[in-house]
Amino acid sequence: MSGIEILVWFVLAPLATYGLIALLVYTPSWARGPKYRPGLSWWAEPVWIGGGDLDAAQSAVVVPEGGGCSARW
Repeated sequence: MSGIEILVWFVLAPLATYGLIALLVYTPSWARGPKYRPGLSWWAEPVWIGGGDLDAAQSAVVVPEGGGCSARW
């Protein structure tokens, strides 16, 4: 084997394999885009899942006088 073949098989081939594996690992997170990080403000619009009008739902909420997690019955 010549010196160039040795470099290709023992240096470039492992580096190419490492680069391919790294690319396969990081590509999904790059494609998804930015994530919400704690402490930062939320930039997306609010989403009401499984309901109708948000204002009507907020006005229909009844707060009980006792109970709940405060344990005041």
